[in-house]
Amino acid sequence: MRRGFTLVEMLVVLVLLGLAAALVAPALVPTRARQTTELVELIGATRDAAVRRGEVVSLHVERSGAWQVEGVAAGRLATPLPAAPFTLIVSPLGSCAFDVRSGAAALAISLDPLTCEVRGS
Repeated sequence: MRRGFTLVEMLVVLVLLGLAAALVAPALVPTRARQTTELVELIGATRDAAVRRGEVVSLHVERSGAWQVEGVAAGRLATPLPAAPFTLIVSPLGSCAFDVRSGAAALAISLDPLTCEVRGS
């Protein structure tokens, strides 16, 4: 009698390892969806701050993921955006636009200027 593993046993182990890797990998790799969700929440909070204060508010995001809403709050994104750095100017009416130095971000982030909603991630 020979010692070793059969082909069926090897295939079962490989399939189980593949399933385990498929379940764990998304949690380890930052995804664009997670980045977009963070950005949507940050822009929404900035828009709310501008409306509450009744004045223009700017959101500045650094390449490192650090962000600052002028005169309101500051923090750091869990997953830095590839389009950073940029500055977003938000009006008290709820509309927004990238400043002139944020051309690369304006191309990378599709933003509806009237509603400040990030379109089609």
